[in-house]
Amino acid sequence: MEHEGLSERTAFARTSKQLGITKTDQMKKAQLLILETTRRRNLVDYIIMRASGGQLDLASLQHGIASVLRLFCYWTRLHGADDHDVVRFLRAARSTLGWKILQPIEPMFGRILAIEISEEMRKLPYDQAVTLNLFHPAWFVSASTSLLGRPAALELMQRNAYRASSYIRINTLRGNEEACLREIDEGGAELEPVQSLPLTFKVLSSKRPIMQSDAYRRGRLAIQDKASILAGAIASPKPGDSVLDICAAPGAKTAHLAELMENKGTICSIDRSSVRMSFWKREADRLGVRIAHPVLADAGRSLPLDVQVDVVLLDPPCSNTGTFWRSPAEKWTTTPERVHVLARAQRAMLENASRSVREGGTLVYSTCSILAEENEHVINGFLRANPDFRVVDSGPRIGMPGLYGLDMSRRLYPHIHDCNGHFISKMKRTD
Repeated sequence: MEHEGLSERTAFARTSKQLGITKTDQMKKAQLLILETTRRRNLVDYIIMRASGGQLDLASLQHGIASVLRLFCYWTRLHGADDHDVVRFLRAARSTLGWKILQPIEPMFGRILAIEISEEMRKLPYDQAVTLNLFHPAWFVSASTSLLGRPAALELMQRNAYRASSYIRINTLRGNEEACLREIDEGGAELEPVQSLPLTFKVLSSKRPIMQSDAYRRGRLAIQDKASILAGAIASPKPGDSVLDICAAPGAKTAHLAELMENKGTICSIDRSSVRMSFWKREADRLGVRIAHPVLADAGRSLPLDVQVDVVLLDPPCSNTGTFWRSPAEKWTTTPERVHVLARAQRAMLENASRSVREGGTLVYSTCSILAEENEHVINGFLRANPDFRVVDSGPRIGMPGLYGLDMSRRLYPHIHDCNGHFISKMKRTD
């Protein structure tokens, strides 16, 4: 994660394969330890810095040494490991890195255990203490407070400090809903239906990972967040429609659109990453999608298709500020400068996507960002430049109205809707 910038999921998959780890319980414990350390990284780094008297620069250390210090700090000071666990951890660290590599920083372990965290926090200005206590970078505390107000922003960041909820979508391309649910129930998963979203369920508990279940292997379900499912439902393609799914990989949205279309019509799925499109192909095959065709192309440039379609769904790359609870590493790599760059790219992609919408057709813009710069500001700028498009009602009416005059668009937040933060706007091209 730190060395190559991989997502948590990809990093764990690669690491478990490299190390030959097949025991699910071991991977669960490792994943929890690493994710929770990453979630609290600013506070962890602050404790380490104070323990070193400001003399240690984590960025200059080898990744292995910095990671051991961070894991040790979280495990002992924020998780509450006992003395026996401390000894076990240090033995494992010496075994993994080698005692010679670890020797120069050995005194840091004792200093981390000795630091008085509450006393150190009392010395800080209020704003800095808030960023550390809520485990978010200062720029995001400021941005979310300006957007939502302090009480709502605090609730959002407090919710981001806990593990994300999981959702599945029943895939009727591989069987009817009743048969799918019966197989999932036999696999030991407990589900709760999501109101107003057909075939969508929240996973309350599961005896084993959903991806290891027979129902998943047979393509009877897709693991997809509630907000992402809502985007497909709002796009609402009909059987026989022509559809462009732009930035389509890794394929959950394409499969949902195909299901809504009953595998009748045409979907052109566009993405610029050949690696991600390989995931798209596997997912489309697993879920029984027969009407989708992959195209490698950069939606930030002119699309290599001269077509006019019924529905265009654009889910451009974004800051992922709505998924901080699910992917905590994103908090520490996302910056205001990156948000500005992404917003410019999103505006270009939206302009390109709009050219493929026929008169009377639908254009849906969807991001997993909560920032207005990537959402309402992009849409309002597009509407001013393209008077032949207008925002229309986005049903199902799940979530909250959009901001800055876009009342018919939808916003979702982790602390309110128990799903990824998301923005969805549906526009129609007038004739």
